[in-house]
Amino acid sequence: MRKLFLTTALVVPTSAGAQPYSESMADCAAVYQNAAQWVKTDESADKMMHAAIQWAEAAVVQARAEGAAVSTDALWQKIDRKTEAWEAKGSAVFFSQDFRDWTQYCRRFAADRGVSIVP
Repeated sequence: MRKLFLTTALVVPTSAGAQPYSESMADCAAVYQNAAQWVKTDESADKMMHAAIQWAEAAVVQARAEGAAVSTDALWQKIDRKTEAWEAKGSAVFFSQDFRDWTQYCRRFAADRGVSIVP
């Protein structure tokens, strides 16, 4: 029962409704890629980019499993567009409920899908 609830919860990260796991993985990559640009130390930025890269790699594998013929380059272009949307919100985004919700979601999603976002 718990697994069913968690899986259902992970499919619906936004109020817009369910989206494929690969899309959510790209969203998580964008969250971390954006965060890497705003942290104070190179070490922290490296950790954020590690998570972004792990999410991007997982998204490619997942998209292909979903039947999409996606290249790594095409996926990074999508992630970059999503990152730009986060960037437009500025550094204050880190204090927003939206950002907190996404980071919490991405951590739980990583644990559920076996994505190693911690170096």
